[in-house]
Amino acid sequence: MAYFLLGLGSNIDPRENLSRAVDALHSLGDIVDQSPAIFTEPVGDTFTHTFGNQLVILECGLPAPMLKQRLQRVEEQLGREPKSPARKTRDRTIDIDILQEAETSITPLKQTPPEESYYREVYERWNQAENV
Repeated sequence: MAYFLLGLGSNIDPRENLSRAVDALHSLGDIVDQSPAIFTEPVGDTFTHTFGNQLVILECGLPAPMLKQRLQRVEEQLGREPKSPARKTRDRTIDIDILQEAETSITPLKQTPPEESYYREVYERWNQAENV
């Protein structure tokens, strides 16, 4: 089994769609930990709705490429348009990214912030909440 740090993002009904995504992830493995969701105003000209972002640690027996395929299916089942170059700039029901992978423990996932800037605030709040 491997552990994956997943980043979830939504700006179409984010509270509902983040919750639905977490529920769907249970079919792929065990959710070991999850951050609270945070909500931020959109940045840029192409987005108009508030974004919700969340981190999840999933324990899963699938290799990363196969997990990525399954995550794309979950995205589509939750209403995200299929892969296309233009979809990066469109509002989304859900986006699920594999941010990091660890083979034996969740410790490295909890100690190394993800590179993606929009998940850094979620990560920092998650760790602050656990250290209080």
